[in-house]
Amino acid sequence: ALGEGALSSEASATPALVPGAPTGLTATSANQQVTLNWTAPTSDGGSAITSYKIYKGTVSGSVTFLAAIGNVTTYTATNLVNGTTYYFKVSAVNAIGEGAQSTEASAMPAVSVPGAPTGLTATGSPGQIALSWTAPSNNGGTAITNYRIYRGTVSGTNPFLIQVASTPTSYTDTSVSAGV
Repeated sequence: ALGEGALSSEASATPALVPGAPTGLTATSANQQVTLNWTAPTSDGGSAITSYKIYKGTVSGSVTFLAAIGNVTTYTATNLVNGTTYYFKVSAVNAIGEGAQSTEASAMPAVSVPGAPTGLTATGSPGQIALSWTAPSNNGGTAITNYRIYRGTVSGTNPFLIQVASTPTSYTDTSVSAGV
């Protein structure tokens, strides 16, 4: 009723925000699993990062929550189906809440090396031999990236000659000697 009293001593605070998005997300495949690695966000929002959330899906751009982990920057997703492409995102969490998700990374778990190509044919003509084959029915759970050609002059002894792209499934060897 008599008026305003003296001011208190001063106090200050900076409002905290959710953390930024993790960066550099990579996905490395192995048999029935994918290992994720990332870098912590450049901004923790003014509050220490306490954990990360992992998101997974089988369609690009459509991921759902998979797991919450501690304050570590690696995670291995297990019990995955070999030959299926998985998409992942990661978000950081602090005391305020969950930040934005990282950019997407994908990987396809693979079980083995590919099977042998089939139907190999070799057709000789002057100064060359044309090879043709069919891709293996088992690609080992991941796309075939190239083929290795071996050639020798004694049956069963075929040293490495050249590596070629996965398509087309043919190669013409022009470094042969006539009559050999």
